[in-house]
Amino acid sequence: MCGINGIIFKTSKTDVAKIMKMNALLDHRGPDDSGFINHKNLLLGHTRLSIIDTSNLGSQPMSVDGRFWIIYNGEIYNYKVLKEELLQKNYKFYSNSDTEVVLNAYKEWGENSFEKFNGEWSFAILDKKENELLLCRDGIGYKPCYIYETKNFLAFSSEIKAFFPLDENIEFDENNFGIDSVTLNNCSKTIFKNIDQLTQGRYLKVNLKNLEKKIFRWDYPLKNLPKINSGFRENVHDYFNLLYESTRLRLNSDVKTGTSLSGGLDSSSIFTLLNLIQNKEKLAEGDLDLNPIIMDYEEMKTKEDAVKLSKKFKRNYQIVNFKKMTADKTMDLVSSLEVVEEYFIQFELYKKQKEKGIKVSLDGHGADEFLGYPQWIPELSVDIYNSIANNFKTINKFGKTQNINRFKRLFGIGEQEIAPISFKATPDLNFGFTNYLHIGNFDGSNQIINDDLEDLENFSYELCFTYLMSYCGWFQFFLNKWDRASMSNSVEIRMPFLDNNVRLFGLALSGSNKLKNGFTKSVLREAFKNYFPKTMYTQQFKQGLTIQNVDYDENTINLISEIINESEFKESNVYNFKNINDDFINNKNLDKIWLLCKYFLMIKGFKNRYDSIDIDLKAKEKSNLLNS
Repeated sequence: MCGINGIIFKTSKTDVAKIMKMNALLDHRGPDDSGFINHKNLLLGHTRLSIIDTSNLGSQPMSVDGRFWIIYNGEIYNYKVLKEELLQKNYKFYSNSDTEVVLNAYKEWGENSFEKFNGEWSFAILDKKENELLLCRDGIGYKPCYIYETKNFLAFSSEIKAFFPLDENIEFDENNFGIDSVTLNNCSKTIFKNIDQLTQGRYLKVNLKNLEKKIFRWDYPLKNLPKINSGFRENVHDYFNLLYESTRLRLNSDVKTGTSLSGGLDSSSIFTLLNLIQNKEKLAEGDLDLNPIIMDYEEMKTKEDAVKLSKKFKRNYQIVNFKKMTADKTMDLVSSLEVVEEYFIQFELYKKQKEKGIKVSLDGHGADEFLGYPQWIPELSVDIYNSIANNFKTINKFGKTQNINRFKRLFGIGEQEIAPISFKATPDLNFGFTNYLHIGNFDGSNQIINDDLEDLENFSYELCFTYLMSYCGWFQFFLNKWDRASMSNSVEIRMPFLDNNVRLFGLALSGSNKLKNGFTKSVLREAFKNYFPKTMYTQQFKQGLTIQNVDYDENTINLISEIINESEFKESNVYNFKNINDDFINNKNLDKIWLLCKYFLMIKGFKNRYDSIDIDLKAKEKSNLLNS
């Protein structure tokens, strides 16, 4: 993967030093190369993690005709098929990169090309002739794209920290506090003032002359659901084949590729498929490292299953013990991940893979949301169902009154059933932080939900629930977390479970074939039954990479005290210092206070990274201009 940056200047000439600093702040996403172009009032910057065609021919920004220029973060796994189509149309190619395929596909098919791509991406394409910039994001929203607009500029980037060269005073938005934790959190808002994100399945067009902006939707998963067989055995067979092909496609790489094991169903499925593919297709093992890292930590229950599976395929596994997260690592971690939950294990896992020389990791993320983790099966998740109702009710308080009626029709519930739940939840909309923040009016309006409600009425309650949870729920937060944890270590992760065909099949799969005999993910279990140890096949608990909570020992307490007594914290218009300090002294609500500290540390970490930039701007400017 890579990092993309762009600045449209509204009131002044371009400043190349700013785009270079933005690139420098995303060096971890692309340590192999960087570049930029300057076009009138627009600057485009790119940092490259070389994966496919590692030569200079794959460098970005890229153009093949001088008119269209692209900066691209992602992978298109079916690019070879699309390249053959374009060759038949007399297109010429100068590299073996998928970037050039994306660019020529856009030249040929325009916005219709997006539906042809199987992969994940955020990219920007400049059309010099039309003086127009297009930003596009993939259908599931894996690759990030943030937008920061003021009266002086409109900028975009793969990560929020890259905006610091444009504005050193990025502020936490108290009105949007908790937006990462809201069940239906796929709105365009972020927790930072004036910073939004381009939501998945959308593209933005900007006229560079008059700065007119329009957002369009290109992805409609509910309209592209496959017609699948109702029989369980047929579902098992079809799903296995789809996942096999998805995994095979994701082996396209010119660098070392590997994987890891938790012993859970998802990572074990991908590990098994990699071994089957390698054995069948006799892939060279030099660039395919199937000796997995096995994660071992306090809460892990499945290490022995991971060992058994590794031995079955005669792989030399490495067990790595991940120690407890400590408070002194928190600032660097939250500023790197741009999330306040301490996903320390994920971060450390990709760090270990980087040490092994792995640049691409095939992971088992994404199966839960489409195959039936208990929270994603409506019959087993009354709490989440109620939470959805809560959020719709609350959203309607801020002007979306027509949507609650649609929601009630979808799920066959009446005002009597929703109202008591919502009444109870509304005062605690900010998750118990009302006394600690100078809260404004939280606006949780959700454009994707609003767009899809009419379509959802044509489908079953079961499918509606799965769709809301996977495409519009917590999953977006997980995607951000996985992206940051891997890219902080310059490792690209590929997720076969999120292949277009695989996830749509899972979305269309009936609940009765997701849940059988008390077991979730029944199709997946049955597909790999003959490969897994029996204890793995029959496990009923969820085993994944958990949040590592910090112990409130003396060091942590001292750190909290130090943070909340900083002048910047005490004098902030966001934090209510008096209430926070009173409760801290009384040892009350430490979890909430520590969370607020992490938000504070996140922004402080952004600033520290910006202040540490030390590059020879003049020398680099000359080099980059020559490259572009």
